Amino acid sequence: MDKQQAQFILQSFRPDGADAQNPDFAEALALAAEDRELGAWLTHERARDAAFASALFKLPIPQDLRTTIIEMLEGGHLEMTEFDTPFVRALSLMSPPAGLRDQVLNAMKVELQEQIITPQVSSWKTWTRRVAAIAAMITITFVGLVKFAGPKTIAGTSPSEIHQSAIAMMTSPIFSLDLKDPSQKQLFTYLKGQDLPAPDQLPRGLQGLQGVGCKYLEVGNKRSRASLICFRQENDNVVHLVMMKKEEMNHSDLPQIVGAVDECRHCQQSGWATTQWRDEQYAFLLLGQMEPTQLAALF
Repeated sequence: MDKQQAQFILQSFRPDGADAQNPDFAEALALAAEDRELGAWLTHERARDAAFASALFKLPIPQDLRTTIIEMLEGGHLEMTEFDTPFVRALSLMSPPAGLRDQVLNAMKVELQEQIITPQVSSWKTWTRRVAAIAAMITITFVGLVKFAGPKTIAGTSPSEIHQSAIAMMTSPIFSLDLKDPSQKQLFTYLKGQDLPAPDQLPRGLQGLQGVGCKYLEVGNKRSRASLICFRQENDNVVHLVMMKKEEMNHSDLPQIVGAVDECRHCQQSGWATTQWRDEQYAFLLLGQMEPTQLAALF
């Protein structure tokens, strides 16, 4: 190992000495002990790391950080570029590990309790937990952002991409409906009044169901106007119907509504079943957190 390699390795040496037993770090440290220039550099590097850690430890985590980030996302309008589109499509197929958000929030609660109990204790371990909590919360927010182009936008052109993007939108913490009303008639009237798609024909199992609400959507790069209507079944399951212009979905053989039952299947995000069909003007996507057989029973 030469001096340049040792310096590269020692740049990531943790100030608490936890890496000292690692063979690579041990060899680099031995070289630093023999080489005066490298040793002086390491001393300066560790002093700078310690000062940086101390400064970050004193930095309080704002109580309203999460709310502020969400408000910024809700108020923003993201323009999709030619590069962004395939990037968002790929990310829309990814899901964070189950329970990640709860784990991060629990870790932050523990950190807050330790601050109350021992406010004067400063250590590398405590500092890293604090920074990790902030980074994880920002990461969760970013993942929620890139999986869909915005709180009302669906990315993609294929049924699979559109399904995943719609699910990501509806499971986001910043998702909301434009109108909440139990009456299907009121929901359809609202959509038509906004010059948005409203269904002329519903699957048999959706007819007469209680409404939850509806929302204006934008689909694809052209931001074509689309609609979302949510229905509540007697078992309290919520079924989501997305309507868009037929040309927005890159699928040449979408079935008519009578053939949608044969399309019911699990999407790549576990726990959701989806299907799709078309009429003369619109493409329809039906999604719900249920088994495909339960979704098929609606037709």
